[in-house]
Amino acid sequence: MTETMATIQCSNPECQTINPLENLVCEQCETPLLKRYLRPLGDWVKSLEVGQLVDERYVLLSHQAVLDSKPGIPPEFSEDIPEKIRKYLRLFPYRLHLPQIYTYYNPSQETEADQGSEIALLEYGTIPLKKSGEPSHPELLPPLTEIWPQTQDNPLRQLNWLWQMAKLWQPLEGQQMVCSLLDTSLVRVNAGVVQLLDLHQDEHNFHSVKELGKFWLSFIEGTSPLIVDYVQSLCEYLQRGKIPHPEYLLNYFEPALTFCGQWYDKKYRIFTLTDAGPTRSHNEDACYPPSGQLMEPSTEEPNFTIVCDGVGGQDGGEIASGLAIDTLVEEIPQLPIFRESRNSQQGLQDLAEAINLTNDRISERNDAEHRQDRQRMGTTVVLSLVHDHEVYLANVGDSRIYRITPDGCHQVTIDDDLASREVRLGYLFYRDAIKYPNAGALVQALGMSNANSLYPNVTRVVTDDDCVFLLCSDGLSDYDRVDQYWHLTIAGILAQEQDLPTVGTELVNVANNKNGHDNVTISLLHCQIKLASGQLTPFSIKDVEIILESAKEETQPTLEPSDDLPSDLQPTAPFPGNEETQEVKKNNLTLILGIVVMVLLIVGAGIYGMWQLLQPTPTPIPVPTPTPVPSTPSLPEPGSLIQLTGGLSLSETAAGTEPYPDLPSASIVQILPQEDTETAIKVKICQIAGETSPQTASLKELEGKQAWIATPTLSSSIYQTYDGEAIEGCTTLDQ
Repeated sequence: MTETMATIQCSNPECQTINPLENLVCEQCETPLLKRYLRPLGDWVKSLEVGQLVDERYVLLSHQAVLDSKPGIPPEFSEDIPEKIRKYLRLFPYRLHLPQIYTYYNPSQETEADQGSEIALLEYGTIPLKKSGEPSHPELLPPLTEIWPQTQDNPLRQLNWLWQMAKLWQPLEGQQMVCSLLDTSLVRVNAGVVQLLDLHQDEHNFHSVKELGKFWLSFIEGTSPLIVDYVQSLCEYLQRGKIPHPEYLLNYFEPALTFCGQWYDKKYRIFTLTDAGPTRSHNEDACYPPSGQLMEPSTEEPNFTIVCDGVGGQDGGEIASGLAIDTLVEEIPQLPIFRESRNSQQGLQDLAEAINLTNDRISERNDAEHRQDRQRMGTTVVLSLVHDHEVYLANVGDSRIYRITPDGCHQVTIDDDLASREVRLGYLFYRDAIKYPNAGALVQALGMSNANSLYPNVTRVVTDDDCVFLLCSDGLSDYDRVDQYWHLTIAGILAQEQDLPTVGTELVNVANNKNGHDNVTISLLHCQIKLASGQLTPFSIKDVEIILESAKEETQPTLEPSDDLPSDLQPTAPFPGNEETQEVKKNNLTLILGIVVMVLLIVGAGIYGMWQLLQPTPTPIPVPTPTPVPSTPSLPEPGSLIQLTGGLSLSETAAGTEPYPDLPSASIVQILPQEDTETAIKVKICQIAGETSPQTASLKELEGKQAWIATPTLSSSIYQTYDGEAIEGCTTLDQ
């Protein structure tokens, strides 16, 4: 890949020995070497030579790949963050799939001539490496188009990739970067994970999911025979507009994934271990199954594991973590997800409700014992729940879940701490934010207040190949210990070279010997899955539609567009098929009101006639000016911009998530394409007014995101057409 002999510095601050790139551990202190391969963002590398050392740190392996030769030293960052870079930060919750900014700065800002020569690098987490320590692919990650034909024997993986792309549509659309999902050169894969190589700005605002149909149709030749008819029909539905929205597209994947998952044999094993650590007098962590036990649950019984970390510095942390374990162990087996006819989206809501119930039990105990402020006991929680081919994941606090495959280790949870919050808001770069003293302060934990102010992070992943989920408290995850040691420890499970108890003990020893500042708890969930032998029957899109129709008749559920969208990106949409029911109810109500009005008019006319007969001298009666009856507003065409002339409330987001705040007067929104505007109007928030006010400055993070407005509230008196200057990411109305 390069003609230079790249080296890497040990990340141990007490060592920092220079090592050959092929070393796995430091030849001086035996600390595992962190190898961070990055991709240049922008054109600044085009004038440089391959092999050149940039800013005495970054080795240019090619114009597509850079190695950080000093991974133990925090990178530099610019204080000024342009809008195009902030979009990467706002998409931080999706860093499993989307690149993040590793560094962004100007190496020399002494003169005006130096401005604009910023160094910007993107990171992707762990990437596949050769035995020599170099990336397996020259562009760090292989294209989906290249790998797709190689996975014909794993139809679940192929469906999983398409499903992940569908889930990314809404968050990318919210930042006007959805075109990145349609660029074959950008869509890459890292084992079972879809990752985008870069993010490109949309040139217009009218991308449609039908474009996904055209993209996916190019995969048909390499698609597994078991799902090829379904995928082809799905592409045709998209191109014909039969599936007009990403929310409806996700509905079509649910039964398909269930059908496909039934073709696989699955086996799961769990091992947990907890330790007080070398410096703590007692252990505030807790876990389930009990520490030291190896369990191999059958597919017929509830299969879950939990790790809790009593919040440090709080009185009674061990009580809170123990109470959380007891409550969840009691509640989880009763969840509807374990029933034969289960709905995955409802399962996520039920899991969140179980966590909310757990929170309230701890909070009630705090209240009963009159604990206030820092005296309140609390706990973090991470849990994994297996059902068929899916693993449901949840977290509150800074305990973490990692997914380990033979080629990589990926953190699949986002910490509930100040550092992560500042990144999501677009204020700081992640590797800059974690340097601050209070970066690890929690923004939420179980038991600190009632569930009305708690927002559990719940998601699910599809297991399409062997992997290990590591759940751990920060006693292990601090200082990048998992990133350093996963390959020397957990990878041995997947290679069938080590068993779970041995690896679990090794991880606890790493936490105690390399960190040692806290209690440590780990849980290892080993997932083994393979396509069953024998005759397998393909399914069609008609089979999927039968299940969708049955689900509508039985439950009429509220549609959740994506199971892992942050609360600030979740719109509310009517479930397909409910419109008829709503129309019948409306017509019945209209009929009843009409009868009542007619009776009142007849009675009123009679009374008025009698009153006139009794008057001695007729007097002219003034005719009042009629009051206009509110009606459904006539909206401008899609793409039009309107400016609010008064404050306006946005519809709440999906059930169980935080609603949007009100938009202030003079804010600007754009009408988006939609089929039904009778009950709600889909808009994009283009510009928040009053940004100089401290009260409204915090609303700026909503710009570029989508929301729903209740149609009756958007009367013509609440807005005017906008004819000002162009707004980035939005089109102006032709006056």
